Amino acid sequence: MYQLPPIPAKKRKARKKYAKPESVKELERLMNEKARLDHPSIDPKYLAPRVYRDDTANGLTAAVVAYITLRGGFASRVNNGGTWRRDIGKYTPSGSKRGISDVIGTYKAVSLMVEVKIGRDKMSEAQERVRAEHQAAGGLWFTAHDFTEFKAWFDAL
Repeated sequence: MYQLPPIPAKKRKARKKYAKPESVKELERLMNEKARLDHPSIDPKYLAPRVYRDDTANGLTAAVVAYITLRGGFASRVNNGGTWRRDIGKYTPSGSKRGISDVIGTYKAVSLMVEVKIGRDKMSEAQERVRAEHQAAGGLWFTAHDFTEFKAWFDAL
């Protein structure tokens, strides 16, 4: 009987270990202090620690929303992905405008839009159009690749 040759094992590149930046550690410290102030009757050792990361799109988005809110602004994550429809076997588009940013917020009466891009991810043409429209209307746009650069931009507002 014919035997197939062995399939060579794929060599995976080892990912660089994540080192949490000081800006993310500061956010965690501030959020933990806020939790202690918000819940004074609870012993701090029983409060779950607030943990953030900025090496994934979801983690960076959560950190951006938390920081804007912590500083007295309003921020919300925008779910602009479609919905999987099992009955038809495909995604149906969401109702949000094509190219809308990942985070929409307001700080000191100024409209903010923050687009989160991790790794080699780039802005689409639709996102560039929305950015131009938003800035033309007087709003501020920022493309965040990590929390440190976002925090520097936001603190300068």
